[in-house]
Amino acid sequence: MTSLNLDTRIADLPRDQEWRVGAAIFRYQENAHYTVLLLKRATGSYTTGWWNTPTGPVLNTDETISDAMRRIVLGQTAIGLQGYHTIEQVESLSWGSEEQPITKLNFVIHDKSDDIVAIQLSEFFEYQWVEEERIDSLSIPVAMQDVIRAGFELHREGAI
Repeated sequence: MTSLNLDTRIADLPRDQEWRVGAAIFRYQENAHYTVLLLKRATGSYTTGWWNTPTGPVLNTDETISDAMRRIVLGQTAIGLQGYHTIEQVESLSWGSEEQPITKLNFVIHDKSDDIVAIQLSEFFEYQWVEEERIDSLSIPVAMQDVIRAGFELHREGAI
């Protein structure tokens, strides 16, 4: 398979699997601390109460992977990604079965906007901007912790 990126058209994705997008959004706070936005899930039998980043399915109505990511981020956080931001793709995750494989494309975003976060309480209990030191103390799926750590590392390296 060819390399997938933000410009990849949804129509060009292999149809033999489910595609998802995850976006770890990072932002400096007023106290100059670098943080990641985490959402505490209110739905899903085994994920209720766990922290995660904005995540959702790619839809046939999305033109590109970028469109899917922007739709998911806007719908789950109200952050429009209209201002200055940097986006980097990090390692994808795959799971499921041979009959129903699932691939989640993961992105880290350094957001310089001042968009206010607004969540749907039917989907999430709360949100927090979390510093790297607190990641180990929260209930976050291990694979998502890896994505979040990659974002903090990219920031230290100056990539985002």
